[in-house]
Amino acid sequence: MAPQNIVVVGATGQQGGAVINALVDLPESAARFHILALTRNAQSERAKRLAASHERIVTILQGTTSNPGPIFASQPKGSIAGLFIVTTLDSKTTEEQQAIPLIDAAVAHGVKHIVFSSVDRGGDDKSWTNPTTIKHFRAKHNVEIYLRNKAEKEAGRFTWTILRPVGFMDNMQPGMMCSVFTAMWHAALSPTTKLQLVGVRDIGVFAAKAFSEPTRWSGRAVGLAGDALTLAEARETFERVVGKKLPQTFTVVGRAVLWGVKEMGDMFAFFEKEGYGADIEASRREAPMQDFETWLREDSKWLKE
Repeated sequence: MAPQNIVVVGATGQQGGAVINALVDLPESAARFHILALTRNAQSERAKRLAASHERIVTILQGTTSNPGPIFASQPKGSIAGLFIVTTLDSKTTEEQQAIPLIDAAVAHGVKHIVFSSVDRGGDDKSWTNPTTIKHFRAKHNVEIYLRNKAEKEAGRFTWTILRPVGFMDNMQPGMMCSVFTAMWHAALSPTTKLQLVGVRDIGVFAAKAFSEPTRWSGRAVGLAGDALTLAEARETFERVVGKKLPQTFTVVGRAVLWGVKEMGDMFAFFEKEGYGADIEASRREAPMQDFETWLREDSKWLKE
């Protein structure tokens, strides 16, 4: 039996890369899947490294999600079994403009299972009816509704899975982003408020599960979280594992970013007033999710510096 073709959007980015790694790590992956790794620039160094590291299982595919016609025209109709979609904040296109044309083109081409990476908005049930005031959360909600409704209208032509990750532990890799993120956390959240976090690696793990067992994962929208921490708990874990204090720039800088960047201010206000609502225990029953300590030890660059 020939391997199933899976198109992975954002192949050279964090989430797309995590999906590719998880698919490659599956038992007998080369016999089960062939990955069409979508990137805007097939000649980039990242794309070349990706192709070289997985020669037998990955083919680089150049294209853009907002103009998906050429992507599918390059492949025989019906030859793609799965599609992983991740959207990004982009000054040129909205997240709906990235995802919806891609969904339409995929269904027309005969793709059987679509996995969309969205965001949790208060729990599995609440997320369906809670777009929130955060612009990129609302955009992902719109794509979710479109995907679900299209599947109902198309009556069995394709199935879908929606993954709803919470805040990324990977925002706390070494660098200025970590220092600013910590400052915003300190400025916006009460000392007792817990922030749910997930390692990007685990998004890939769940996407691979959905492609491996599409029938079992059909019609499921699940929140993904591996830990929930107050800032004090995050600091304690970080210092115990890494051996130094969790970096934080001046609190006034955090407040300035929250005030000056509406999207960021709205998001941290959501964390404080509503919060993510992913079922961590349910996630862990499906896979051994990374908690913050495990992520620091396994996937962060702090111990590799």
